[in-house]
Amino acid sequence: MNSTRRSLRHRVARELGAFVTGTAAGGSSVTLQDAAQLQDSTASPELWTGSWLHVFDGANAGESRRTAAYDPAAGSLTVSRPFPRPIDATSRYELSRLAPARMVDEAIDSTLDRCWFETRAALTVIEDGDMEADGVQAWTARGALLAKVAAGRGAGGGARSLQVSNTAARGCAAAAPVPTTPGRRYTVEASVDPGGSTAVLAVHDASRGVDLAVEKAAGAGWRRMALRVAAPQGCHLLEVRLGGAEPAAVTRWDGLVVLASDRPVLPLPRWLRHRYQLIEVWQRPAADASRLMTAAAWWRTFTNPGLHGPELWLEIDPPPTAGDVLVVEGIRAFPRLPNDAAVTAAPADWVTHGAVVEVCRRLRRGAPADDGSRLAEAQRQAAREFQRLSRLYRPRGSRRVLLRGAV
Repeated sequence: MNSTRRSLRHRVARELGAFVTGTAAGGSSVTLQDAAQLQDSTASPELWTGSWLHVFDGANAGESRRTAAYDPAAGSLTVSRPFPRPIDATSRYELSRLAPARMVDEAIDSTLDRCWFETRAALTVIEDGDMEADGVQAWTARGALLAKVAAGRGAGGGARSLQVSNTAARGCAAAAPVPTTPGRRYTVEASVDPGGSTAVLAVHDASRGVDLAVEKAAGAGWRRMALRVAAPQGCHLLEVRLGGAEPAAVTRWDGLVVLASDRPVLPLPRWLRHRYQLIEVWQRPAADASRLMTAAAWWRTFTNPGLHGPELWLEIDPPPTAGDVLVVEGIRAFPRLPNDAAVTAAPADWVTHGAVVEVCRRLRRGAPADDGSRLAEAQRQAAREFQRLSRLYRPRGSRRVLLRGAV
């Protein structure tokens, strides 16, 4: 089950200690009133004094303040410095005794870096070919508006896809040009949902300004498109374009593969930063009528020999031929969450306990002795639970490397 950053932050805050969330009844630029959650004639004024107030929706959304005073009889809080606008009935807030919202969000991201899952990805020389990167910076819009949207069922890739909304006929998203040499052959494949329009997959000779190959698909629902292209004389840059034929076409794209044939050295996806993350390399030969994946005969990883590009590269023997597709199987960290609405498939209990460990570690740095002891104990308990859940959830990476000539 997917979790939003906000729901994870609330789970972490509850594990840390006193925590409430609610909707303000009103207030001002320096006060917040909520009798439903905060009014308690038996409570001490010290209960929420010095706590962290964060508004996550409505007026002053995204603002955090330290509380300077708490009036339990009135159910109101006074903050240490004014909000940009008065608090009103649209202001949804969270109140945490120990840690500010930003610290918890950073702890969640840090924990996601240590939470891994097993995945597969087709090798491609196109940056963001799997469409999983945040934003569309890797793409150039030509007569279209670009956005990342949910891929949905049937895409066959990850969670995201690239939506191309035409503002003119033959609008497209253009990938960064790929340097090539005349005679080099390429396999180009992509998944597309034409959305009732006519989707267009094109390989463009950016050196001479002409299309080398074009494939079209109409209808609705995800399907796979494929092209086989050889760079002609005078061609030194190839550009892959994803778009639609009609002026108002809206198409979705995923899993773009651009793979050069007879090339034994290939860049690995950027999320593969360590050798132990790579489990296996699978190959789908073009000549295989069954179109089934088989384990590559021999491969190894090595460090990027150049100044740019991903950290790890792959050497494979025999190299792919025209029409072949290579897929790497590995373990990768769950992506960080850029905002409260962003979701992750990482198990919520795993992330929660890891984030508690990180928050307690940060709070202990300047804590008094008594508070430091309590935080240390909370950190130890959360660490034990995080380690137990890591054994349950985290996949085990391994590599199979055959020596040349081995059977």
